[in-house]
Amino acid sequence: MTETSTAAVFVLLHEAGAPADARALVSALPAALSATTLAEVEGESAEALRGRIDEAAAGRPVIVAAHGHAVPALAAVVLADPAAFAGAAFVNGAFEPVEGAPLTGLPVFFALGEQDLEVPIPVQNVTWRWIISESGAPVTAHLDDGGHGPTTRTWAELVKWAEHRLARIAENGVGQVGVVGQADWSFGELPVRNSGGRPLVTWSVPQQQYTDQAMLPFQEKLFEKVSALDGVKLGDSDFAVPGARALLIENGSTDTARYLDAASGEFAHLHPWYDGSLHVVLPADKASDAITKGWAQPHMWAGTRFTEGFVLVYGPRNDAEVEIVAGIVDAGREYAAG
Repeated sequence: MTETSTAAVFVLLHEAGAPADARALVSALPAALSATTLAEVEGESAEALRGRIDEAAAGRPVIVAAHGHAVPALAAVVLADPAAFAGAAFVNGAFEPVEGAPLTGLPVFFALGEQDLEVPIPVQNVTWRWIISESGAPVTAHLDDGGHGPTTRTWAELVKWAEHRLARIAENGVGQVGVVGQADWSFGELPVRNSGGRPLVTWSVPQQQYTDQAMLPFQEKLFEKVSALDGVKLGDSDFAVPGARALLIENGSTDTARYLDAASGEFAHLHPWYDGSLHVVLPADKASDAITKGWAQPHMWAGTRFTEGFVLVYGPRNDAEVEIVAGIVDAGREYAAG
């Protein structure tokens, strides 16, 4: 999106009968985040709602949010043009998924209430699975034990997410949002991963892959390849679960956003045998390419607490995938090396 100011705007679309909830959230947001509320208008077109949001944003980066029955209307606007937004939050509502990974690079907060009977449970489940696994967005997810009305805990988690997103915008700008197209890899064009669907990955920290995992021989072949990359040293990760094997580089870039842990030079780590995936930091175009072609998904805190290019790469299931995943890791090495 076009950045005409360092300030950001938070626009909350609320259900027509819930202005008090909206005011309570807005009052809790950080003072540096200019906030406003919009009431849901029954029958309003996506174009008209987008116009109201643009008017409130006045050319500044805008984080949009919606609650309850207002969620589908906002989702339609965001899905039509994700690059127009700096973040999106959907609270206690659901919407129809779309094909592909259109929200790549867009930090999202998504919350549901376990006792919410106003939104059909199957619809909630479909939205939850899609937005976390398929959408391409780095998603901070929150599952509350309440009903349709957001609880104090849900609002608190949303405020925390907004604070982190605002801090990243102030430090690094909005970043690359949306699918960017083909990246330039050292091994040529990145193919689409032949999978029949993405593996399931945990929605809370620590982020781990728990279906369709790499068999141990392929994990070890990958480790042999990436540990032999130019300039790479091995160590224990200070950033991951116990047993993770870190890839370190010395005297690399001074840009701390290119590392998982800049102090040690850790730019990637391989997760233990029971997982088989890995984390790496990639430049924006390569992260987008790897996500949209099914090789990776963003860390849930990418673009909020951590650097935007922080992704989880799925474990390789055969020799051909070992080569490709090693090439993705090498791109992270080149990025960290500067």
